[in-house]
Amino acid sequence: MHEASLVQGLLNVALTAVDEHNASSPQKKATRIQEIVCDLGLIACVEPQTLTGCFELFAEGTLARGATLTLRTAPLDCECTACGHVFSLTRRHFVCPRCGAGELHFNGGHGLTLMSVHVECEE
Repeated sequence: MHEASLVQGLLNVALTAVDEHNASSPQKKATRIQEIVCDLGLIACVEPQTLTGCFELFAEGTLARGATLTLRTAPLDCECTACGHVFSLTRRHFVCPRCGAGELHFNGGHGLTLMSVHVECEE
């Protein structure tokens, strides 16, 4: 289950960012993480429910306890090798919308990208 290692890395990055913010802005410290937003590649071999479950477990005892993990599907940029049409896929339907061919070329789509960390700050 590689979701556990992904979540551990994700939390490490988010918690480090909060620590750095708190060190540079002691007058407005972040007291907890409310939400972490990530883009998940369309063809990433990650089970979103497992990722979310791991996140809830790993967040216990940290500033991210009770935070929401929001996963958005990142579009996959494609080019049809049959007709040359360039487009983005947002769901797993690997067919050119112009000509219907299934011969697509694409790069990426495997990643998990941290997009934002929403925090609650002390007054």
